[in-house]
Amino acid sequence: MNLKIEKCQNCSLYKNQAPLLDNQDKCDVMWVGLSAKKVNDLKKNYPLEENTNSGKIIKEIEEKLPNINFYKTNLVKCLPLNEKEKIRYPNKIEMQACISNLLNEINYFKPKIIFLLGNNVANYFNTYINHNNIIIKSKVVSIMHPSYIYIYQRKNKDAYINNVVNEIIKVING
Repeated sequence: MNLKIEKCQNCSLYKNQAPLLDNQDKCDVMWVGLSAKKVNDLKKNYPLEENTNSGKIIKEIEEKLPNINFYKTNLVKCLPLNEKEKIRYPNKIEMQACISNLLNEINYFKPKIIFLLGNNVANYFNTYINHNNIIIKSKVVSIMHPSYIYIYQRKNKDAYINNVVNEIIKVING
């Protein structure tokens, strides 16, 4: 499944860095961030790693649920850079070019719950799904981006983590 995404050239972002992908083969819970970060090794690195602010919080959540399979991905799999080679937000054309890859991941893994991290991801994904009448059988939950919590709402971090953990348990246990 990932081989198709690994060779994606739907937009020019692949020239900055090939798609950054998780190597998990099972998924109960899918985390969807906005876009890739710069990495040195695409085989060793993956989206939302614990060396990022988002990844630190996601790791804390995952550690509370050791028997659940998690998959980390991004709406845009490649690295968006500006003219000064600094990371930037992907534009709508780049999101449009990559949404099929995300939908392929969802169809392949069939997660029980999908967390859309932050407004950019949630707004684009939900608008696209609704506009194209796509049915997602997984529960889709939009949440505040973990890096926002980590940087601006640190005092609410434990409550955020507990709320996400409780939502996962509720969905997994049906």
